[in-house]
Amino acid sequence: MKTHLVFICYSFALIFGQSANFRYDIYNDSELYNQAVNISNISSFWLSDQLSIAQDDRQKVIIQFGYSMYSKLINSLSWRLPVMHLGIKPTENLLLSGRFFGFHLERDTPQIIGSGIHYNFGEDTFWMVSFQKSAINGLNDFRLVSSSFHLERYYKISVFDIFLGIGTNSYINRSYYFSSNLPDKIEGDIKYFSAKLQFPYKDIKFGISSKLSSELQLFQFFIIKGFL
Repeated sequence: MKTHLVFICYSFALIFGQSANFRYDIYNDSELYNQAVNISNISSFWLSDQLSIAQDDRQKVIIQFGYSMYSKLINSLSWRLPVMHLGIKPTENLLLSGRFFGFHLERDTPQIIGSGIHYNFGEDTFWMVSFQKSAINGLNDFRLVSSSFHLERYYKISVFDIFLGIGTNSYINRSYYFSSNLPDKIEGDIKYFSAKLQFPYKDIKFGISSKLSSELQLFQFFIIKGFL
C-alpha cells in the first residue's frame, strides 16, 4: 500500500511542476528563426524518450512517470517537462507503448500523443530496438511531429538495471506564427547517446537517465510501476 501511495503522490506532483515557454512572440524578427529551430530541437529531443525494461521483467502492463530537465537555461528559464508512458507486453519479446497526456503552462496547454513498438532480442546479451512517433498539439505557435529510432543494450549489475543506447530523432515543425523570417515548416534530425539507471524499491523502480547530442543534454528522473 505504501508503494502505491508513493507512486500516486509522485504522479500527482507532475501536474503542477512544469516550467517551459514554447511561444515565439518573445523574440524579435532577427532572432526568430534560430530560436524556433532551438525550440524545435528541444521539443523533439524531449519526445524521443522511451520505455526501458529489464530482461527478467515479466509484468504485462507498465506505467512510467517522470521529469525531463535541460542542462542550460532556455529563454532565461529552466525547462522542466513531464514524461509519461504506458506500456503493454503482448508477448515476451514485444512491447507496445503509448503516451496520451496534457499539462498546463502559463500561456499554453500542450497535449502529447504518441505510440511506439519495442522488440527485444538476444540470449546471453539483451538488446532492445524501438521505433516511436509522437506529436505536440495544443500550442499557440506550432505543431510538431517527432519520429525516433533507438537501439539499447541492457546490463544487470547487483540490483541495478543499466541501459546504454544510441538513437536518431527527426521532426517536422509546422508553424502557425506569421513572420517573413519564419518558414511554414522546419525540419531537423538529432543523433544522440543515452544512459539509464534503474533501481528497485519494493515493487516499484526509480530511475535516472541522461541523453546527449552534439548540442543538447537532457536529464530525467522517473518512477516505474508494473502490473499483472
